[in-house]
Amino acid sequence: KAKTALINDNGYENPYVIFTINGEETVVTEYRIVGDSYVFDFSGLAPHVMGDTVSAVLYATNNGVEYASEAKEYSVTSYCYTVLERYTTDAYAKLRTLIVDLLNYGAESQKFMNYKVDALVNASLTETQKAWGTTTDRELVNSLNVTYETIDNPTVTWKGAGLNLQESVGIRLKLAADSLEGLTVKVTGEAGEWTIDSADFELTGNAYYVFLEGMNAGQMSKKVYVTAYRNGVAVSNTLCYSIESYAAQMQSSTISTLVKAMIRYGDSAKAFAG
Repeated sequence: KAKTALINDNGYENPYVIFTINGEETVVTEYRIVGDSYVFDFSGLAPHVMGDTVSAVLYATNNGVEYASEAKEYSVTSYCYTVLERYTTDAYAKLRTLIVDLLNYGAESQKFMNYKVDALVNASLTETQKAWGTTTDRELVNSLNVTYETIDNPTVTWKGAGLNLQESVGIRLKLAADSLEGLTVKVTGEAGEWTIDSADFELTGNAYYVFLEGMNAGQMSKKVYVTAYRNGVAVSNTLCYSIESYAAQMQSSTISTLVKAMIRYGDSAKAFAG
Protein backbone atom coordinates (compact mmCIF):
# COMPACT_ATOMS: atom_id res chain seq x y z
CA LYS A 1 0.00 0.00 0.00
CA ALA A 2 0.98 3.63 -0.55
CA LYS A 3 -0.95 6.57 0.84
CA THR A 4 -2.65 8.53 -1.94
CA ALA A 5 -2.03 11.83 -0.12
CA LEU A 6 1.69 11.09 0.13
CA ILE A 7 1.88 10.75 -3.65
CA ASN A 8 -0.78 13.15 -4.91
CA ASP A 9 -0.20 16.04 -2.49
CA ASN A 10 3.54 16.11 -3.10
CA GLY A 11 3.51 16.17 -6.89
CA TYR A 12 4.54 12.55 -7.47
CA GLU A 13 3.39 10.78 -10.62
CA ASN A 14 3.45 7.35 -12.26
CA PRO A 15 3.82 5.22 -9.12
CA TYR A 16 4.81 1.59 -9.50
CA VAL A 17 6.26 -1.14 -7.31
CA ILE A 18 9.06 -3.63 -7.92
CA PHE A 19 8.57 -6.84 -5.96
CA THR A 20 11.57 -9.13 -5.48
CA ILE A 21 11.56 -12.73 -4.27
CA ASN A 22 14.56 -15.05 -4.44
CA GLY A 23 16.33 -12.64 -6.78
CA GLU A 24 13.48 -12.42 -9.30
CA GLU A 25 11.91 -9.02 -9.88
CA THR A 26 8.30 -8.30 -10.89
CA VAL A 27 7.28 -4.79 -11.92
CA VAL A 28 3.67 -3.90 -11.06
CA THR A 29 2.35 -0.69 -12.59
CA GLU A 30 -1.37 -1.31 -12.14
CA TYR A 31 -2.99 -0.42 -8.84
CA ARG A 32 -6.33 -0.12 -7.08
CA ILE A 33 -7.39 2.78 -4.87
CA VAL A 34 -8.80 1.44 -1.61
CA GLY A 35 -9.77 4.08 0.92
CA ASP A 36 -6.82 6.46 1.18
CA SER A 37 -4.25 4.12 -0.34
CA TYR A 38 -2.89 2.93 -3.65
CA VAL A 39 -2.80 -0.88 -3.55
CA PHE A 40 -0.36 -2.81 -5.73
CA ASP A 41 -1.08 -6.55 -5.95
CA PHE A 42 1.69 -9.13 -6.21
CA SER A 43 -0.08 -12.33 -7.19
CA GLY A 44 0.93 -15.74 -8.41
CA LEU A 45 3.07 -16.78 -5.45
CA ALA A 46 3.44 -20.54 -5.51
CA PRO A 47 2.33 -22.20 -2.25
CA HIS A 48 5.74 -23.76 -1.59
CA VAL A 49 7.41 -20.32 -1.35
CA MET A 50 4.95 -18.71 1.07
CA GLY A 51 7.66 -18.70 3.72
CA ASP A 52 10.10 -16.74 1.54
CA THR A 53 10.59 -13.02 2.01
CA VAL A 54 9.17 -10.64 -0.57
CA SER A 55 10.76 -7.20 -0.88
CA ALA A 56 8.72 -4.28 -2.25
CA VAL A 57 10.06 -0.89 -3.35
CA LEU A 58 7.75 1.95 -4.41
CA TYR A 59 8.89 4.20 -7.25
CA ALA A 60 7.42 7.51 -8.49
CA THR A 61 8.58 10.55 -10.42
CA ASN A 62 8.59 14.20 -9.35
CA ASN A 63 9.55 16.92 -11.83
CA GLY A 64 11.09 14.30 -14.08
CA VAL A 65 13.20 12.76 -11.31
CA GLU A 66 12.47 9.21 -10.16
CA TYR A 67 12.47 8.48 -6.44
CA ALA A 68 12.39 5.17 -4.58
CA SER A 69 11.12 4.24 -1.14
CA GLU A 70 12.89 2.07 1.38
CA ALA A 71 12.31 -1.63 0.84
CA LYS A 72 9.41 -3.21 2.71
CA GLU A 73 9.95 -6.90 3.46
CA TYR A 74 7.21 -9.38 4.29
CA SER A 75 6.08 -12.95 3.67
CA VAL A 76 2.80 -14.84 3.52
CA THR A 77 3.89 -16.87 6.53
CA SER A 78 4.62 -13.74 8.59
CA TYR A 79 1.13 -12.48 7.83
CA CYS A 80 -0.41 -15.84 8.79
CA TYR A 81 1.23 -15.98 12.20
CA THR A 82 0.36 -12.34 12.87
CA VAL A 83 -3.29 -13.12 12.20
CA LEU A 84 -3.24 -16.20 14.43
CA GLU A 85 -1.70 -14.25 17.30
CA ARG A 86 -4.14 -11.36 16.94
CA TYR A 87 -7.47 -13.11 16.37
CA THR A 88 -7.73 -15.74 19.08
CA THR A 89 -11.43 -15.68 19.95
CA ASP A 90 -14.12 -17.94 18.51
CA ALA A 91 -15.62 -14.95 16.70
CA TYR A 92 -12.77 -15.42 14.22
CA ALA A 93 -13.05 -19.22 13.98
CA LYS A 94 -13.44 -19.30 10.19
CA LEU A 95 -10.47 -16.98 9.70
CA ARG A 96 -8.28 -19.05 12.03
CA THR A 97 -9.23 -22.26 10.22
CA LEU A 98 -8.43 -20.67 6.88
CA ILE A 99 -5.00 -19.52 8.02
CA VAL A 100 -4.00 -22.85 9.60
CA ASP A 101 -5.23 -24.77 6.54
CA LEU A 102 -3.20 -22.41 4.33
CA LEU A 103 -0.03 -23.07 6.35
CA ASN A 104 -0.63 -26.82 6.25
CA TYR A 105 -1.14 -26.64 2.48
CA GLY A 106 2.04 -24.63 2.11
CA ALA A 107 4.00 -27.21 4.11
CA GLU A 108 2.68 -30.09 1.98
CA SER A 109 3.62 -28.12 -1.13
CA GLN A 110 7.15 -27.73 0.22
CA LYS A 111 7.37 -31.50 0.64
CA PHE A 112 6.01 -32.07 -2.87
CA MET A 113 8.57 -29.67 -4.35
CA ASN A 114 11.34 -30.79 -1.95
CA TYR A 115 11.78 -27.13 -1.09
CA LYS A 116 13.21 -26.03 2.26
CA VAL A 117 11.71 -29.06 3.98
CA ASP A 118 13.83 -28.31 7.04
CA ALA A 119 11.80 -25.11 7.52
CA LEU A 120 8.17 -26.07 6.93
CA VAL A 121 5.84 -23.08 7.18
CA ASN A 122 3.53 -24.82 9.67
CA ALA A 123 6.35 -25.86 12.00
CA SER A 124 5.74 -23.01 14.45
CA LEU A 125 2.05 -23.73 15.02
CA THR A 126 1.19 -24.35 18.65
CA GLU A 127 -0.97 -27.32 19.62
CA THR A 128 -3.87 -24.92 20.16
CA GLN A 129 -3.38 -23.38 16.73
CA LYS A 130 -3.09 -26.78 15.05
CA ALA A 131 -6.51 -27.66 16.46
CA TRP A 132 -8.03 -24.65 14.66
CA GLY A 133 -7.33 -26.27 11.29
CA THR A 134 -9.55 -28.72 9.42
CA THR A 135 -8.99 -32.21 10.75
CA THR A 136 -11.33 -34.33 8.63
CA ASP A 137 -11.66 -34.96 4.90
CA ARG A 138 -14.93 -35.00 3.00
CA GLU A 139 -15.91 -37.16 0.06
CA LEU A 140 -14.51 -35.69 -3.14
CA VAL A 141 -16.39 -35.62 -6.44
CA ASN A 142 -14.77 -36.26 -9.81
CA SER A 143 -16.75 -34.28 -12.38
CA LEU A 144 -14.43 -34.92 -15.34
CA ASN A 145 -16.45 -35.44 -18.51
CA VAL A 146 -14.76 -34.87 -21.88
CA THR A 147 -18.11 -35.20 -23.69
CA TYR A 148 -20.30 -33.09 -21.42
CA GLU A 149 -21.77 -31.62 -24.61
CA THR A 150 -20.99 -33.00 -28.05
CA ILE A 151 -20.87 -31.78 -31.63
CA ASP A 152 -20.70 -33.66 -34.93
CA ASN A 153 -17.20 -34.42 -36.24
CA PRO A 154 -15.05 -32.41 -33.79
CA THR A 155 -11.65 -31.42 -35.21
CA VAL A 156 -10.19 -30.59 -31.79
CA THR A 157 -10.07 -33.33 -29.16
CA TRP A 158 -9.56 -33.15 -25.40
CA LYS A 159 -6.82 -35.60 -24.41
CA GLY A 160 -6.50 -35.06 -20.67
CA ALA A 161 -7.06 -32.82 -17.68
CA GLY A 162 -5.01 -32.12 -14.59
CA LEU A 163 -3.45 -29.36 -12.48
CA ASN A 164 -0.26 -27.36 -12.44
CA LEU A 165 0.83 -27.76 -8.81
CA GLN A 166 4.25 -26.16 -9.17
CA GLU A 167 2.76 -22.67 -9.32
CA SER A 168 -0.45 -21.23 -7.91
CA VAL A 169 -3.11 -23.86 -8.55
CA GLY A 170 -4.51 -23.82 -12.06
CA ILE A 171 -6.21 -26.31 -14.36
CA ARG A 172 -4.10 -27.79 -17.17
CA LEU A 173 -5.91 -29.22 -20.20
CA LYS A 174 -4.36 -31.23 -23.03
CA LEU A 175 -5.79 -31.02 -26.55
CA ALA A 176 -5.03 -32.28 -30.04
CA ALA A 177 -5.56 -30.03 -33.07
CA ASP A 178 -4.31 -30.12 -36.65
CA SER A 179 -3.92 -26.33 -36.67
CA LEU A 180 -4.10 -23.45 -34.22
CA GLU A 181 -5.18 -20.95 -36.86
CA GLY A 182 -8.25 -19.05 -35.65
CA LEU A 183 -8.48 -21.27 -32.57
CA THR A 184 -9.66 -20.06 -29.17
CA VAL A 185 -10.88 -21.79 -26.03
CA LYS A 186 -13.93 -20.50 -24.21
CA VAL A 187 -14.33 -21.22 -20.50
CA THR A 188 -17.67 -20.83 -18.74
CA GLY A 189 -19.10 -21.90 -15.40
CA GLU A 190 -19.56 -20.94 -11.79
CA ALA A 191 -16.09 -19.38 -11.63
CA GLY A 192 -16.82 -16.92 -14.43
CA GLU A 193 -16.38 -16.73 -18.19
CA TRP A 194 -13.29 -15.98 -20.25
CA THR A 195 -11.57 -16.77 -23.55
CA ILE A 196 -8.02 -18.03 -24.12
CA ASP A 197 -6.32 -17.36 -27.45
CA SER A 198 -4.22 -20.05 -29.12
CA ALA A 199 -1.19 -17.78 -28.78
CA ASP A 200 -1.31 -18.62 -25.06
CA PHE A 201 -1.31 -22.41 -25.60
CA GLU A 202 1.88 -24.29 -24.75
CA LEU A 203 3.35 -26.94 -27.04
CA THR A 204 4.92 -29.95 -25.33
CA GLY A 205 5.91 -32.81 -27.56
CA ASN A 206 3.06 -33.28 -30.02
CA ALA A 207 0.35 -31.94 -27.70
CA TYR A 208 -0.95 -28.51 -26.86
CA TYR A 209 -1.77 -27.46 -23.30
CA VAL A 210 -4.24 -24.83 -22.15
CA PHE A 211 -3.89 -23.34 -18.66
CA LEU A 212 -6.93 -22.00 -16.83
CA GLU A 213 -5.65 -19.48 -14.29
CA GLY A 214 -7.35 -16.90 -12.12
CA MET A 215 -9.63 -19.12 -10.04
CA ASN A 216 -9.45 -18.26 -6.36
CA ALA A 217 -8.98 -20.70 -3.50
CA GLY A 218 -12.68 -20.84 -2.69
CA GLN A 219 -13.52 -22.01 -6.22
CA MET A 220 -11.76 -25.38 -6.16
CA SER A 221 -15.08 -27.22 -6.27
CA LYS A 222 -16.53 -25.01 -9.00
CA LYS A 223 -17.02 -26.73 -12.35
CA VAL A 224 -15.74 -25.21 -15.56
CA TYR A 225 -17.00 -26.00 -19.05
CA VAL A 226 -14.44 -25.69 -21.81
CA THR A 227 -15.02 -25.60 -25.58
CA ALA A 228 -12.64 -24.95 -28.48
CA TYR A 229 -13.77 -22.59 -31.23
CA ARG A 230 -12.31 -21.85 -34.65
CA ASN A 231 -13.26 -18.46 -36.01
CA GLY A 232 -16.24 -18.40 -33.65
CA VAL A 233 -17.55 -21.90 -34.51
CA ALA A 234 -17.38 -24.75 -31.98
CA VAL A 235 -14.90 -27.41 -33.13
CA SER A 236 -14.66 -29.57 -29.99
CA ASN A 237 -16.91 -31.29 -27.55
CA THR A 238 -17.38 -29.43 -24.26
CA LEU A 239 -15.25 -30.67 -21.38
CA CYS A 240 -16.43 -30.41 -17.75
CA TYR A 241 -13.82 -30.32 -14.98
CA SER A 242 -12.88 -28.83 -11.59
CA ILE A 243 -9.85 -28.61 -9.33
CA GLU A 244 -11.66 -30.97 -6.93
CA SER A 245 -11.91 -33.51 -9.76
CA TYR A 246 -8.13 -33.79 -9.83
CA ALA A 247 -7.98 -34.21 -6.06
CA ALA A 248 -10.60 -36.96 -6.28
CA GLN A 249 -8.53 -38.78 -8.91
CA MET A 250 -5.35 -38.53 -6.84
CA GLN A 251 -6.69 -39.73 -3.47
CA SER A 252 -4.79 -43.03 -3.69
CA SER A 253 -1.65 -41.62 -5.27
CA THR A 254 1.68 -40.53 -3.81
CA ILE A 255 0.45 -36.93 -3.69
CA SER A 256 -2.78 -37.71 -1.83
CA THR A 257 -1.63 -35.78 1.27
CA LEU A 258 -0.96 -32.68 -0.83
CA VAL A 259 -4.28 -32.69 -2.68
CA LYS A 260 -6.23 -33.33 0.53
CA ALA A 261 -4.48 -30.35 2.16
CA MET A 262 -5.27 -28.30 -0.94
CA ILE A 263 -8.99 -29.12 -0.75
CA ARG A 264 -9.11 -28.43 2.99
CA TYR A 265 -7.67 -24.99 2.30
CA GLY A 266 -10.12 -24.43 -0.55
CA ASP A 267 -13.10 -25.42 1.57
CA SER A 268 -12.06 -23.17 4.45
CA ALA A 269 -11.53 -20.26 2.00
CA LYS A 270 -15.04 -20.82 0.65
CA ALA A 271 -16.50 -20.98 4.17
CA PHE A 272 -14.68 -17.78 5.21
CA ALA A 273 -15.88 -15.91 2.12
CA GLY A 274 -19.45 -17.01 2.89
